[in-house]
Amino acid sequence: MKALDRGKMRTTKKYMLWLAGGIMSLLLAACGSSGGGKENTGGDKSAEQNADKGPVKLVFYSTAGWSQEAFNERFGDAMRKKFPNYTIEYIQSGQGAGLADLMAAGQQIDVFWQAVDVTIQQMQEYKLDYDMSDLIKKHGLDLSTLEPSSIDAVRSLSGGKMYALPLVINTAALYYNKDLFDKFGVPYPKDNMTWDQVIELAKRMYRTDGGQPYFGLGTSITHNFSLNPQSVPYVDRKTEKATILTDPKWKSIFEIIVEAYKTTGGTALGPTQFVQNKNIAMTEGLANLFLNMDMTAMNWDMVTYPTYKEAPGKAPQPYPTLFGITSTSKFKDEAFQVLQHMLSEQEQLSLSERAVIPVLQKESVQKAFGTKSKYQGKNFQSILSRRFSPMPDKTKYDSKAQPIYNKYVPNIAKGEMDLNTAFRSIDEDMTKMIAEEKSK
Repeated sequence: MKALDRGKMRTTKKYMLWLAGGIMSLLLAACGSSGGGKENTGGDKSAEQNADKGPVKLVFYSTAGWSQEAFNERFGDAMRKKFPNYTIEYIQSGQGAGLADLMAAGQQIDVFWQAVDVTIQQMQEYKLDYDMSDLIKKHGLDLSTLEPSSIDAVRSLSGGKMYALPLVINTAALYYNKDLFDKFGVPYPKDNMTWDQVIELAKRMYRTDGGQPYFGLGTSITHNFSLNPQSVPYVDRKTEKATILTDPKWKSIFEIIVEAYKTTGGTALGPTQFVQNKNIAMTEGLANLFLNMDMTAMNWDMVTYPTYKEAPGKAPQPYPTLFGITSTSKFKDEAFQVLQHMLSEQEQLSLSERAVIPVLQKESVQKAFGTKSKYQGKNFQSILSRRFSPMPDKTKYDSKAQPIYNKYVPNIAKGEMDLNTAFRSIDEDMTKMIAEEKSK
């Protein structure tokens, strides 16, 4: 081969190498601009969107009145740890910080949360309700892994949509003061007792000793009625009328609560007095009582919530805490990611270990319940040992129906009113309240 031809070949090779390098650089640049893969691509789009909307600040609000410390311990700290680039703010309700006050002031609220019988109703009242169904699908949240009755309740209250998600659950429980039973030589309550058995035990503990009164069974009427194992609704969802005269189950529910009242002298003694006064043998109350009150000075324990003879073996209903992304939030995707993280196995396990009832139905999560609570040796599994009874259809009238149903219990217990008269009075009060709500 001639020297000239060899020179041309070397020049051609150099050109081809230069051209290949240029193409590779272009390819690398293109890859870099797209985020380097499917996962990062989504991140870049989110970053561009956030740049338009500003830094991600998620404001949580509830009318429940929780302190900053309580919110952080249960939810806030875990959210901030997972999403350090998000500002997680919680506004505590109080004087001048009611929902109406904040709405009037134009306050940003991204997530509203409260109990199941309040959350969606209050969001609808202020036009904050937002259907999260598309977000649930988009982010792949499997609702079938969550406590089914809680999901059904959300759908029912949302008219088939999903205006909120349950993050944790509450329910009813029965507590007892071991020192009082020891003092009077009466056997402790046991798991799987009926209401009739608990009432008889309460009667044995109701006495005066050394001038000091001791009471049998404290009550929490609102939760007794709302979480009853017979799953009786306050209002028929179809007719929008009170069920007090049409559902015969109310008779046995009222008879039990009236008998319990008689073991506390006809006065309203309940969980707070049980902890503070220490002269009540037993009390029904919410299952998170020991999380919200300091019970370290008491020698207490708990057993399964009593069952009705009309509904043998049935546990109380769940009482989920619902978190709803608001219609006005600029950060719906980001807010959903935070809520979805709180439903992850990692966070639900952490909650369960601290004796916060998880909504995730995974066996390992359920079995861990209370294992890291500061109250060791307690019968925590009594709370989760039976499947929750289903919640009846909820209505927008429920929160205002509760005090009406509760109103006449003291009068019945003191013999000032018979059951039939009380039921008719409740029905009349309910009819008036529902009519007023419809006229608004």
